[in-house]
Amino acid sequence: MATNQSKEVIVTQAIVASEPLEPLKPNYSLEDVDVYPPAEGDILVEVRAAGICHTDNLLCSVPRGIHGVIYPKVGGHEGSGIVRAIGANVRSVKVGDRVLLSFYSCSSCGQCQDQHPAYCQKFQSENYPGQQGFMKLHKTDGELWSKFFGQSSFSHYSIVAEQSVINVESILNSDDELKLFAPLGCGFQTGMGIIQNITQPKLTDVIVILGMGAVGMGTLMTAKIHDCKTIVAVDRIGSRLELAEKLGATHIINTKDLKNNSLKNTIFSMFPDGVNIFVDTTGSPTLLEQALESICKLGKLVVVGVPPTGYELSFDVTRHINMGRSIVGCIEGDCVPNRDIPQMIKWYREGKFPIDRLVQYFNATDFQQAFASFKDGSVIKPVLVWT
Repeated sequence: MATNQSKEVIVTQAIVASEPLEPLKPNYSLEDVDVYPPAEGDILVEVRAAGICHTDNLLCSVPRGIHGVIYPKVGGHEGSGIVRAIGANVRSVKVGDRVLLSFYSCSSCGQCQDQHPAYCQKFQSENYPGQQGFMKLHKTDGELWSKFFGQSSFSHYSIVAEQSVINVESILNSDDELKLFAPLGCGFQTGMGIIQNITQPKLTDVIVILGMGAVGMGTLMTAKIHDCKTIVAVDRIGSRLELAEKLGATHIINTKDLKNNSLKNTIFSMFPDGVNIFVDTTGSPTLLEQALESICKLGKLVVVGVPPTGYELSFDVTRHINMGRSIVGCIEGDCVPNRDIPQMIKWYREGKFPIDRLVQYFNATDFQQAFASFKDGSVIKPVLVWT
């Protein structure tokens, strides 16, 4: 096995995204790959688990060049694992430490220095395309784009940027918890941060959450922790709404039941003055537009779901001024992973953030089944487990 200053090339398996055959349909395959030794500031991680997120599918399926994406690449950005080797000048971990993985940030720009690493000046350019020079196909020697979000955790072994690593050696009870906590690196973190960092609601605020996936559930559980009294969960899948009620939603709306009525009209029938906070995780233009018109004076619309490329939201600017509304873009819940991920683990241990009710494990070799369950909505958070 690799040592502190490993010079070994490791042959392992990875889920490789090749050029999509159809737009927005990922072209995944399980491949043997060579992983190079860690360079200065990098860490070789034996990945134990990786959550599947909408961002994986989006940035592994858009046409080449959109968001800077290049193929072939290795995705995965909700990883966990064990440090197997470190490059020069790595200080935050040692070989054998258990780690969770999140997004990359440069640590030096103004936003990073002000504790907003999700708005790092290099966030898009470093996280979305990844980099070359760390991994290649074993049989053909074809270079792969890896270090996706600083990690590419859809590989059993991966070179990870130190900035993407959260050392959890001292707070985990067992290696098995690496599977459970892997998804904290993006989806659940984003939902948590929407409440904890971005909106900071009052107890009396009416909160509507559109889309009850991992982001929506993270938002819901955190709103409950903050003792918010009115939390509305909106989805088209009945089982998700049933679970949302158990986790603290005070109202539910199934969009399949709306028929000829609009979501906006349904919300105003429940809350005549509108709602204080509307969180859209879907990116649906029609629903996004209704969400904006559903908020009250001084209300906030938090946009986290990604709409179709090129979509522009239009609104009456004068009315917007008179309403005092805010439209807030959201990346990663404005979280600081080294601060907010341990907080979520603490809440989980207190029974307040029960992500164990939201995850389902799949062997990494069964990735097609995992992605299918994610697409049809039958599983909120599939987690790939490398064995």
